[in-house]
Amino acid sequence: MSDVPSRPTGACRTCGAVLPLTTDFFHRDANNATGLKKQCRVCACDEAKERYAANSADVLARLRSRRIERTALWESTGLYEAA
Repeated sequence: MSDVPSRPTGACRTCGAVLPLTTDFFHRDANNATGLKKQCRVCACDEAKERYAANSADVLARLRSRRIERTALWESTGLYEAA
């Protein structure tokens, strides 16, 4: 038997792949006991891409309106010229 301890592993809740519980394979999550999300990085990124593709018009409209609001705030406080 080897004296090297084995790394803890976790299964992705989406694809079921068993991966080492490290930030290389799972995003961080301070609310989880392990400190990592229960979905692997690959599945999380794929899900985010699908969500963006389905709602891209709404996402872009929201970003556009936030940009206008921030610019107006910066101009009113004088921070726009400072940057």
